[in-house]
Amino acid sequence: MLYLIYNPVAGRGRARRALGKALDLFTAERLPVEVLTTEGPGQATHLARKLPEAAKIVCIGGDGTVHEVAKACLGTDRILGVLPVGSGDDFAFALGLARRDLAQALQVICTGKTRTIDTGLVNGIPFVNAVGIGFDAEVAARVHQAPRPLAGHLAYLYAVITTLRLLELSTVEITVDGRSVYWGPSLLASTHNGPRIGGGFLFAPGAKLDSGYLEVLIATDFDRPGTLAILPKVLRGTHLDHPKVHAFQGQEILLRWSSARPGHVDGELLEPQTDFSIQLRPASLTVFSP
Repeated sequence: MLYLIYNPVAGRGRARRALGKALDLFTAERLPVEVLTTEGPGQATHLARKLPEAAKIVCIGGDGTVHEVAKACLGTDRILGVLPVGSGDDFAFALGLARRDLAQALQVICTGKTRTIDTGLVNGIPFVNAVGIGFDAEVAARVHQAPRPLAGHLAYLYAVITTLRLLELSTVEITVDGRSVYWGPSLLASTHNGPRIGGGFLFAPGAKLDSGYLEVLIATDFDRPGTLAILPKVLRGTHLDHPKVHAFQGQEILLRWSSARPGHVDGELLEPQTDFSIQLRPASLTVFSP
């Protein structure tokens, strides 16, 4: 039995079309399915937690739906699959699924190939792809306010430009595996299990879901022109040689900010805080994967 957790508002209509194609294929493959439809934020977690401990769950939605379902799969024998139809689909990218290639994603589910990946915790909240604190979290908040025609990295660029108008840096102390690696002004500090955020920005191009560590990226004292200038490099993943960008790897990350900063976890917003404690959870989630 496959359980399809379906977010009808994901992808501005693409989720509905994906559900029809999925049902047609699974019926042709004689795979029994049950469709569970979400009606609001947080419900995907609730629906998934009511399923059997070894359930095979397929998300039909974006990164937000994946984030919610993954929380219910951690620490169980449930298997998570993804049909990426959101605006970013960054976790699907980390899995090796091509954007907009629904046929590939469906075939991955039908073949039944799985692997075990790492996840993380930030202040006790699970994540599968990335955590960002500072500028990128402010951008994530404004992505949701982008004009309706904009999607993917166009919405992200709109949010970047809007956020730059109110640019303000804070001082942060960052510790990785017990070693102080940075203290000073910072535009943002992000921690990555997967390589991409924002639907196309390769913040951590070398990140792998099963590496056994998290990638930590620090952008230091960038001004407005500098922030705009580096964005094309971030899209290509060629920004790591910039003198104001520092990267580290580790399993335990602690960030202490001089003032409360907003955060995001897998694109979902966190309340502004000063302290963020992040830990790797090695080999903690089983997924359908190419």
